[in-house]
Amino acid sequence: MLTKEIASNIKIIAQSIDALNLTEQLSLLEYIAHQIRIKNELVVMAQDPQIQAELSQIQKEFSVAEFDGFLYVLAGSY
Repeated sequence: MLTKEIASNIKIIAQSIDALNLTEQLSLLEYIAHQIRIKNELVVMAQDPQIQAELSQIQKEFSVAEFDGFLYVLAGSY
C-alpha cells in the first residue's frame, strides 16, 4: 500500500510528465529504461561468481598498497 506521501509524489511527477510534449516524454521514458537496464546489469554482475572472484583478486592485489598514502601523510612527508 502506498503511503500518502508517496502517492502525493507520484501525482506531482505525473503532472510534470503531462506538462512535457510527446518528444520530451519519449526522451524521459528512454532515459528511465536506460537507467533500469544499467541497474539490472550491475545486479547481474554483482551476483556473477566469476566477477566476484576477479574483484576479490583485485582487492588482494591492492590491499598491500592500501595504506601507502596514509603512512606517507602520517610521516609528514607531504
